[in-house]
Amino acid sequence: MSALIAMPRAEQTAPESAAPIKIAVFDMELEDYSAGGPIAGESPAETARLKLVTGQLRDQLAKSGRYQLVDVSTAHTKEMSDHWLRKCNGCEANIAKSLGADRSLLGVFQKVSVMEQTLVFRIRDAQSGALIDQPVIDYRGSTDESWSRASNRLTKHRLLDER
Repeated sequence: MSALIAMPRAEQTAPESAAPIKIAVFDMELEDYSAGGPIAGESPAETARLKLVTGQLRDQLAKSGRYQLVDVSTAHTKEMSDHWLRKCNGCEANIAKSLGADRSLLGVFQKVSVMEQTLVFRIRDAQSGALIDQPVIDYRGSTDESWSRASNRLTKHRLLDER
């Protein structure tokens, strides 16, 4: 069972008639703190899972009508190619700004063990680089289903305000 950790929201829900927010959704990343994880690196299953969940997140946001996705595939930085955006101190906001986005979103799966994991969405204002929201959810298990459920829950309850 997942536990949603409530954090204060920095912005109010936009009216239905508002123009969609242009958002650059970067590829999800994995930060592995488990025993041996940093040495072993991402497994092929984890790499595939990151791609799967990134695709699901982008689809949900695009279909919502609240967000307009900005293509991040045209941006090429060392941090992006090495999957190190999580460690570049908010540089994803500058990349999003250069692509014409209003917001950036970086999802980071943090693995303590197979059974203890956390997903964090870092949402920044592309113009200022300020952190707008950082919703977090704890979940159990390292499967396609557990990772998808964690991402879906954060997306529905924090980004799309579906209750």
